[in-house]
Amino acid sequence: MEAAELRYNWADPDAYETFIGRWSEHLASPFLTRANIAPGSRVLDVACGTGVLSKALAEAGAHVIGVDASEGYLEGARRRRSHPNIAYEHGDVRHMRFDTDFFDAAVSTLALDVIPEIEQVVAEMKRVTRPGGVVASAVTQFLGGMPAFDLVINTGAVLETDFARLRSMRAGRQLFWPNGQATLWRKIGLVDVTEIPVVVDCEYASFADYWATFTDGPGSITSTLMALSDDARGSIEQHVRAGYLVGLPDGPRSFPMMFRVVRGLVPA
Repeated sequence: MEAAELRYNWADPDAYETFIGRWSEHLASPFLTRANIAPGSRVLDVACGTGVLSKALAEAGAHVIGVDASEGYLEGARRRRSHPNIAYEHGDVRHMRFDTDFFDAAVSTLALDVIPEIEQVVAEMKRVTRPGGVVASAVTQFLGGMPAFDLVINTGAVLETDFARLRSMRAGRQLFWPNGQATLWRKIGLVDVTEIPVVVDCEYASFADYWATFTDGPGSITSTLMALSDDARGSIEQHVRAGYLVGLPDGPRSFPMMFRVVRGLVPA
């Protein structure tokens, strides 16, 4: 199962938008409210993806550099979310090219939970941020905070051993439980650390729309699901469909998604 955990497809910006774009734009505004970054600040967006947070920062008056390891996502960011105050660039967020104390803030959303070397990345975010500057992140709460995902994972776990292992792996990542990031922020040496939950709606037009995010998405659920036989996958789909419909006609459904937003300051 460890190998399945790493089988992400972080290349296709359109697949990313279908999979994550449903909630990333809803998250940007409450995240920026809680990050509390002053207009005119020079901000680093770590693992910027297709540029949702970078664009929101720029529209709020920041000067942004968005860095990502995926050339595909950066192409999507430049195509979908260009702005005079944004420069998108390819880079390794574990070893960033920027001078120490270069930025007023370093931020990241929906990214640190898929980077194995998270402590190294957060340490880099702290290094490139000036004393008194903000380091902030938002990730999904893996245990109990993702009911749209849990419907698939819990159903699959009853029927298939690989899904049971995936469930244990995801839920067991205590760094993404409440106050897990805050503990890491303090360990790295950030101060005035706060962490709060933020809930946004994740909306699907139909069961077909919902199911396609798991058959065509970039994450570990997709890699596990698509590695199954057609019969096994079909059985999971049948049970998940029943859970989605709950005896009602097919159509739109809204699932709450909980995110943990952490903020800290670089010591002055």
